This record gives sequence, structure tokens and C-alpha cells, in this order.
Amino acid sequence: MTTWIVGGILVILVAAIIWKMIRDNKAGKGGCGGDCLHCRSNCGH
Repeated sequence: MTTWIVGGILVILVAAIIWKMIRDNKAGKGGCGGDCLHCRSNCGH
């Protein structure tokens, strides 16, 4: 029973992290932090 509770908590935690990352990315806070002049990755611009 304890394994199910801990597993459920982990699933909820991972889902919350992924949801926050998606929200931040849509708000322009992902990747290079909105500073595409100094971004070393592809910002999509």
C-alpha cells in the first residue's frame, strides 16, 4: 500500500514539473530566458 502512495506522489510531482515547464515555455521563459541575443541554443528566431 505504501508503494502505491509513494508512486502516486511521484507521478503527481513529475506531472507538475512538466506542466510548469510547458507553461514557462509558452510564456517565453524557457530556453535562453528570453534573451535571444546571448542564447547559445536555437531560440527559433
